[in-house]
Amino acid sequence: MSDQPTTSGESIAHGNRRFVSLKNLYLDPNNFRIVDHPDYRRILPEREHDANVQRRTATFVLGRNQDQVRDLIASIKENGWLDIDPLLVHSKGTGRYLVIEGNRRVATLKHLQIRHAEDSIDLGNLDSNRFSSLPVVVYDDADEHHRMIMMGLHHITGKRRWPAINRALAMKTLLDHFDDPDAVCRALGVSKREFNLSIRTLALIEMYKVSDYGDEFRSDKYNLFREVLKSPGMRKWLGWNESTHSVANQSNLDRLFAWMSKDVTFEEEDDQSDDSRSTPDAVITSAIQVRDLAKLIDDPDALARLEETRSLQEAALSSEQLVKSEIERVFGALDAGIAKVTRRIGELKPENLDRVDQFIGRLQGVSLAHKRRPPTTGERLPWQPFNEITKSQFSSLCVDNYRGIGGIALEDLGRVNVIVGVNNAGKTSLLEAVYLLARQNDERALLDVLRWRSRIEGDPEPAWIADQLPDSVQVSGVFDAVDDNHASFTTNVVRVPDADIGDQTTFLTKLMVMSCYGSRAQRTETAFFSDRPRRTTFDGQHWLCRTAFTSPFYASRPAVLARSNKASLEAGTKAEVIDFIRNEIDSGLRNIELADRFNRFLVSHRDFATAPDLSWFGEGVRRVFEIGLLFAGVRGGVLLVDEFENAMHKDLFSGFTLIVQKLAVKLNVQVFLTTHSKEALDALLVNDYRTDDIACYVLGQENGDIAVRRFGGKQLRRLHEAVDFDVRGLR
Repeated sequence: MSDQPTTSGESIAHGNRRFVSLKNLYLDPNNFRIVDHPDYRRILPEREHDANVQRRTATFVLGRNQDQVRDLIASIKENGWLDIDPLLVHSKGTGRYLVIEGNRRVATLKHLQIRHAEDSIDLGNLDSNRFSSLPVVVYDDADEHHRMIMMGLHHITGKRRWPAINRALAMKTLLDHFDDPDAVCRALGVSKREFNLSIRTLALIEMYKVSDYGDEFRSDKYNLFREVLKSPGMRKWLGWNESTHSVANQSNLDRLFAWMSKDVTFEEEDDQSDDSRSTPDAVITSAIQVRDLAKLIDDPDALARLEETRSLQEAALSSEQLVKSEIERVFGALDAGIAKVTRRIGELKPENLDRVDQFIGRLQGVSLAHKRRPPTTGERLPWQPFNEITKSQFSSLCVDNYRGIGGIALEDLGRVNVIVGVNNAGKTSLLEAVYLLARQNDERALLDVLRWRSRIEGDPEPAWIADQLPDSVQVSGVFDAVDDNHASFTTNVVRVPDADIGDQTTFLTKLMVMSCYGSRAQRTETAFFSDRPRRTTFDGQHWLCRTAFTSPFYASRPAVLARSNKASLEAGTKAEVIDFIRNEIDSGLRNIELADRFNRFLVSHRDFATAPDLSWFGEGVRRVFEIGLLFAGVRGGVLLVDEFENAMHKDLFSGFTLIVQKLAVKLNVQVFLTTHSKEALDALLVNDYRTDDIACYVLGQENGDIAVRRFGGKQLRRLHEAVDFDVRGLR
């Protein structure tokens, strides 16, 4: 019997059907099924029959624990040997045959033969006589050229295709034989477009392999490079030259390769453990993400955001080009839809016309909302402190009017200020007053406080805000060791609309915030309406300092924690916090890393195969981690911690108070914290670290008003050692 595979009408080689013993069949060590294996090396023809080469080839084909052929083993045991698709072999003389097509099946049979002989395994319906008499089609006159064609017909355009990279490598090898792309396409029956895309993809992969990221290449990345070159926009951005398969823009090529690879750059501190090193995953890991990247590749701002965050989602959200394209797409769909309805106008039924009226109403709503947008009164720039570098923070504070507190003063403030007192004495309100004063005329600070107190996520309804606004607030203090350093914060709420409000029918209220720092006055006015966004005008955009407020009862803002995470990595303080958690709370914890555009934190942990969300862990871990991060986020400023001891076991107080004090010194942060815990206060006093930095203020009731008494750190330390004094008992 003779088989004569042909393509394009040309004879490839003549084959004769024979029965040969399995031991005379040799696996092809250069078969394109295995050329993408990390350990593959080209084998010269004279070594093809070497026993070690054959064992190595069989290992590649079978896979670890035969995982690449388990389906084939099961099929052969169930059905026996099915002589449907013949084995194609090349006669090498002296009774030896090199397998051209069927290496996987031959490797599987050899594995079953060895297991049957050595372990007497059950062969199922496979007849063991097949090991000594196996049907094959022998090509005595097949050279390398013919073998490549036969393999290509089976695995490039045939039913049992190789993986994409293996097919591409086979095409490239055939091109070396033919030296004519059209001839390869005719021989394999592939399109010119598919052939060219495969060849240029391999060229781009070679550039990646010789780059700094080359050791990260794996065959499953092939489709990423293929998708890059399928995009006209990506080719243009790279400066791709089709005739030479090269790029003109090396800088953009380097950026692309960086996005397709892990980011292993980090600032290594001498005392930083390996567990705390940051190695974010690649930005681009799928063909879909390459297509998403292509949509914003011409937007410099979006690419800058991608460089900064290594988040494709963040880049997409910041892309004005994508927004513009989305709007154009929507309007295009509207135009097309209206045109179709117009052509069918005579067929519209009453219910269809009702929907038309509904659409008209919704579009009019869009137009009205646009007209009612808040007026632009100057670009709202990022707020900055008056003094970027502070010598100190608050030396005194006075709360004249805020939530029931009137006329109390905190003099001679320290670096760490502890507020204690009975319930409802105003401890949390005092922290909020400090927050408002530090943020000056930033009206968002007061809105933050309102939301936190009511535990509301997002932006509440305007009517609710209008009801919650306090009629007036007055807070003042002395900030930083500079001349002209008196600071004040004042608010006033106007319930009657002014003439400049415009449409007064939906007016709710106006919040006016006035602040001063020395001779520098700032002002913000925010008008609230029932049916439209609030309107804000402002004059001045400076805080006294960066400030953060954390409470176990208020939801932390993810964006604040994300910024603090970045700052703590830059300052080298995050490692100290992670080490404390690992040593004192959870020894299995390795690291806590920022994960995605939602600013979630994931925990690398010895006991979890995949990193769980930080929310899976106890409140103590989360509380320690959050407080520790925030120090770097407010460097040179003020950190306000409500209910310091909440969710923490008392055994942690000694170690964690020491960290708090050291971070405060290292990052020049002034701390205000409230506590109900004697153990927490005692830990601050007896840890032998800068007791002079501590000041304690006891809030109590006096003739119906809130009064305050001050104790210095050393004074409290002496009282504690003498009589185990409990400052909380003072009234």
